[in-house]
Amino acid sequence: MKVIHVIPISRGILLDRLSYFTAQEVSIGKTVLVPLRKKMIHALVVGVEHVSDIKSDLKSSTYALRKMEHVEINDFLSPEFINSTQQTADYFATSTGSVLNALIPKSLLINLNSIEMSEKDSTEKKNAVSERTPRATNTSAEQLVLQADDEERFVSYKSLIREEFAQHVSVFMCLPTIEDIKKAQQMLEKGIEQYTYVFHSGLTKKELVTRWNKLQTETHPVLIIATGQYLCIPQKHIGTIILEREGSRAYKLPIRPFLDMRTFVSIYAKNIRARLILGDMLLRTETIWKLKNDEYVELSPLKFRSVTSAEHIIIDTRNSDTAEGENKTFQVLSKEVKRLIEWNKERSENLFIFAVRKGLAPLTLCGDCGTVTVCSTCSSPVVLHGGTHAEEERYFECHTCGKRRDAKELCGHCGSWKLVTLGVGIELIEKEIKATFPHVKTFRLDAHSSTTHKKALDVVTKFYNTPGSILIGTEMALLYLNKHIENAAVASIDALFSLPDFRVGEKILSILLKIRSLAKENFVLQTRNPEEKIFDYAMKGNLADFYRDEIEERRSFGSPPFSTFIKITLQGEEKAVEKEMEKLPALFEPYETTLFPAFTSTVRGKYVMHALIKIPHGEWVNTHILATLRSLPPQFMIKVDPESIL
Repeated sequence: MKVIHVIPISRGILLDRLSYFTAQEVSIGKTVLVPLRKKMIHALVVGVEHVSDIKSDLKSSTYALRKMEHVEINDFLSPEFINSTQQTADYFATSTGSVLNALIPKSLLINLNSIEMSEKDSTEKKNAVSERTPRATNTSAEQLVLQADDEERFVSYKSLIREEFAQHVSVFMCLPTIEDIKKAQQMLEKGIEQYTYVFHSGLTKKELVTRWNKLQTETHPVLIIATGQYLCIPQKHIGTIILEREGSRAYKLPIRPFLDMRTFVSIYAKNIRARLILGDMLLRTETIWKLKNDEYVELSPLKFRSVTSAEHIIIDTRNSDTAEGENKTFQVLSKEVKRLIEWNKERSENLFIFAVRKGLAPLTLCGDCGTVTVCSTCSSPVVLHGGTHAEEERYFECHTCGKRRDAKELCGHCGSWKLVTLGVGIELIEKEIKATFPHVKTFRLDAHSSTTHKKALDVVTKFYNTPGSILIGTEMALLYLNKHIENAAVASIDALFSLPDFRVGEKILSILLKIRSLAKENFVLQTRNPEEKIFDYAMKGNLADFYRDEIEERRSFGSPPFSTFIKITLQGEEKAVEKEMEKLPALFEPYETTLFPAFTSTVRGKYVMHALIKIPHGEWVNTHILATLRSLPPQFMIKVDPESIL
């Protein structure tokens, strides 16, 4: 009889180790199915002991071990992968089990019995040996960066893949979304279709198992295009990992354990001694700073000037389009955008119009007292929707908690009827275009109108196939626009500047560069703040000056990359939350802890408060701080390197 110690592969289990009796042969590194409470869960074996060796410990134990009647065993995780998950768990101050749960696809765990392992691979796993090609073995884990427009980056990737194949080395391209994967597949697989393997959460069970098993018998170098979850694939000849669209926020998991896939990929690449390439049109400010400080190396000289053939213009919407002597009225679309719509229709081209927010207007406030209209449940500003048709009633919707209410109301503070909408939402733009240009075919793409992946694809396909048409879309639409169009316009983006987020400038520039890169002929940006430097940088493709401004601003505030932010969040009854949070600064000395209410301070009736710890660059992971974070009760939410500190 033996006692096995396992890491539960589960997000909701706080313990990092569980122990069981078993009479079966089980070795370290195996993935097993174990009983927990009233269900069976997968777990990773990290220790095996004979009962006779720990008899005294078992007798003195305060709890009884459960016996495993049946052990379902599979062996597919490499030692390097397991070690990487443990290092990642330390970095994000969470449990290894929750990291494993986040990094191994659920569909894979469910179908483990259908997964085949070659005899050679199994032997290598037992001996904990990862066979490498001579090139991979003798190469230090280089980390390189590539900043260039999409076409140029993918030309570099094609050349790199050919070089790796010639040296019998496989390449793994990591991407944040399914749409990104499909675009990359179209651009890279020509000529190597039989050696290209694509994995993502949209695969059926049959597709997953078939591709996985075929890959295990493949003797030729391969190109794997997948999300980061599929780095668990036991492909021993991966010599290069490409982390494409490095600046995408989609790499950050929005739920516990709040991992950043980019961090795991970096750790894993080092552990398997693979070359890592970080690529994007606009790399993160932290990444370029590390390059400047010799932590990264250029794959090729970084392009700090983004070039386009499109004519571009900035329109100041504060200037009225009305004739002299007439009353000034707010114009949803400037005369320049209207002319572009007419031009687009006459020439049977395609036009994309970007709106930063859903709804008719992102913000509603009282014209008398200035009070912002907020959600009665979570206190977030509500967005005005509806009313695009005469018979349709308008309503307020909270995009934080989803609650709706009738828009026929007075100011909650002073009782005034004078509620004023600010900003331009996608519904208002759609309404204006349909009223002014009724004969122009108009499509819309946002999370409100296209609730599924299939619906979004259908909208974009119809748009591309309809000459003279317009697609109005939010940031969601940029994921689906995979071909150039003739014309593009930004109808609203100013609302983003109101967010007190240290990364908002980077986000705005990234959006504008993406839209600008789509247009071949015309790019129009309308704004009430034309003096903003970011607009000038975007129009000129001036990435160098943006980086210089951004890095100096972050230096002055001690923001990343000059420190690592750790945000701790607690919600509940206001006085109780404040009392618990006030205990934190003493726990994390000598580092300074700043306490402040969340930007949305009430969520579903509960008060929300943050604590922010700044760890100087190079000092994280700190063992004392890590142990303290892990000792906090589960109601404390911990985010290391948060996307936002709001």
